[in-house]
Amino acid sequence: MEQIFKEFQGQNIKVLLALKKIFTAHKYLSIYLSISILFNLLLVKIPLVKVFGFESAVLNSLLLVLLSGYYTISLFKKKDQSLENRNLALASIKISSLLLIIIFPIISVTNSLLTIACSLVDGFLFYLIVTVPALVIGTTIGLFSVIYINKFPRTFFVILYLLILFIPLIEIYLNPQVYFYNPILVYFPGTIYDEALSVDFKLIEYRLFNLIYFGSALFFLYKLIFNQVLFYRRYLPFIFLLIASIFFYLSPLLGFSTSEDRLKNELGSSVTTKHFVIYYPGAIDDDLIKVVALHHEYYYTELQKFFNEEPKKKITSFIFNNRSEKKRLVGTANADVAKPWLNQTYTVAENYDVTLKHEIAHCFTGVFAEGIFKVAENFNPSLIEGAAMAADPLYDENYLDYMAALAYKFNFKINLKALFDYLNFFTNPSSVSYIYSGSFCKYLIDKFGIEKFKKFYNNMDFEGVYKIPLSEIEKEYFDFLTNNKLKYKQDEANYYFGRKSIFYKVCPRYVANKLESAWGYYLDGNYSKAENIFLDLQSLTNNYSALIGLANCQWELNDRLKAVDLLKNNLWQYKNSAYYYQIELELADFSTMLNQYASADNLYKKIIEQNPNRVLNYLAHTRKILLAKDTLLNSYLSGSDSSKYIILKELNSEQYYFSSVPILIDLSISINVQYDLFIKNFYRTIHVTDYASSNAMLKLSEYMTAHLDFNRARKMAALCLRYNQDEYFSKVLQANFDKTEWFYYNAEKNLNSFDFKKVE
Repeated sequence: MEQIFKEFQGQNIKVLLALKKIFTAHKYLSIYLSISILFNLLLVKIPLVKVFGFESAVLNSLLLVLLSGYYTISLFKKKDQSLENRNLALASIKISSLLLIIIFPIISVTNSLLTIACSLVDGFLFYLIVTVPALVIGTTIGLFSVIYINKFPRTFFVILYLLILFIPLIEIYLNPQVYFYNPILVYFPGTIYDEALSVDFKLIEYRLFNLIYFGSALFFLYKLIFNQVLFYRRYLPFIFLLIASIFFYLSPLLGFSTSEDRLKNELGSSVTTKHFVIYYPGAIDDDLIKVVALHHEYYYTELQKFFNEEPKKKITSFIFNNRSEKKRLVGTANADVAKPWLNQTYTVAENYDVTLKHEIAHCFTGVFAEGIFKVAENFNPSLIEGAAMAADPLYDENYLDYMAALAYKFNFKINLKALFDYLNFFTNPSSVSYIYSGSFCKYLIDKFGIEKFKKFYNNMDFEGVYKIPLSEIEKEYFDFLTNNKLKYKQDEANYYFGRKSIFYKVCPRYVANKLESAWGYYLDGNYSKAENIFLDLQSLTNNYSALIGLANCQWELNDRLKAVDLLKNNLWQYKNSAYYYQIELELADFSTMLNQYASADNLYKKIIEQNPNRVLNYLAHTRKILLAKDTLLNSYLSGSDSSKYIILKELNSEQYYFSSVPILIDLSISINVQYDLFIKNFYRTIHVTDYASSNAMLKLSEYMTAHLDFNRARKMAALCLRYNQDEYFSKVLQANFDKTEWFYYNAEKNLNSFDFKKVE
């Protein structure tokens, strides 16, 4: 028995020694590998980063720079640096690099194949461009640290790592851009999540610069390890610091950053008003920039009253011709932005009456906000956006409190305390977070005044500022939302709030890129190629745009019954979402063009009854009217914008069909009808008696304002107010009248003072 015990004990010791050897081999390489494995296993459990794509590639770049740098230090940090030991260290770096670099794709690709695979091709492109160079960068920084810092090289490495990682904050802080390029983080597309992102030439170019720079440094550092060349040791840090400084200085010229001077020069024109310096591209029409500039001044007066405060100097406003131009220069396409600490706003020209006031409001909150970034305490997004929403309380031409009451009534509810806790703002659909935060901030301001809100904005101590528990005021606020007699509709709530947060979308970047490509083929008339892409997307996700694109491709390829069946069979998937009603409209249009008039008529009638939003309502109303007039709708749907304009113009020649007026206005803009000619369509007396007529005249008033006809715009705005059966819509109408009133009395004086010039 004793013999057996000794043998067993000996076997255990051998096993332990073997495990210890494995564990400690190559300077504890197994620890570094284990960290990478655990990190990637964690990623596959987290939405958005679990797919083999951009986000996971960036996070692995962050990790691999850290691990490879630390491991390099552990290999070379020893007193005995004989040639043999150096060669062994070099061999270990090769082994570790190979093992570290394959962990991420193995785990991520396996997870994708077992769950849901986005584009593995795109994933491998991001892996090659974003993740693989991280090993060179980490090894270089680690080797530099161990060569030049005798004591605490790991501490120095971490400092250097963080310094390189956070240098772009200087660009973000000082420059207009919201994007940045960085050797470790590689590319940050901006604070606003634009889904479309792919490996483009600019990203490849930047990564090549990284490889050349850090690869050259690594080459010379290895020379130092094996040949102690005094010249290298003395001057290498200064040479590479100089190169980095030159690159940082030239990055605006290379397109890797956007300085204020670059932005001004690219836009090329400016107008100086009493409170603004506005930069804009010369391609913008002269009348449009006048209207835009006047709106700046009008919004300034409104915000000055609201906040009881104003900026100490002129606000700089950058206006872009379109989204793609803003994306290229600032870094975000789909959202307008502001930087309160720079006192600057960045908006697209066509959004002057949609988002401009909201963005200017951020500059006003920057006046009383503390800290270097001039935003709410702890960068709280609910307070930052809530304050701006409260100052500009219109959302898709609906009053803010109405939208919040609509959400609350139909169970799109939130916990206000949770909403104001840091990143919970982003876990809801954006419409829900923006509307509730804005409505609640407005409620606080209306009830307690703007001065108390300013204090709350800066310290987030609710009870300290308001002397009342948040739970109590939350109950009062929700009672306020329910205490009105308006009729709300479930369909309207579904339309505005039935959307997914970005964290719950499937392969958002891959889908966005493929959609952009597919619609490009569709617009070029290559329906077969577009159809194949849409089909692939349909198998991956129930994306609305992919469904509509596929149906339209099938229609154009004369598979028309197939297109109708596709929409009918998939409609149920979009129940209780915003897209359900748009699919219904598309299905009704297809039915019309197939001469299935009874089916089409029922669908248009259904949309009118559902009334999900005012645009879909007047689109369905107009189609129903045209359908009743000897199937005129068929010609309308298949015609060009010019043909559609003529049809609607004739429709309104003898009597007004108010539901068609907003469409007629949009078509006149599309085909560039002269303003004076268009206005002649409304020579007869107009009677505002209901919602449709009031909304039509609201659109006409806005159209007149856009063409600098402030006298007529004011008259139309006053006419709109005759309809007063809807409390919240009346506030929208009143807001438009107040604006036209200001323009009527102040536009000429302001225009005469504006200074237009080219940027020198």
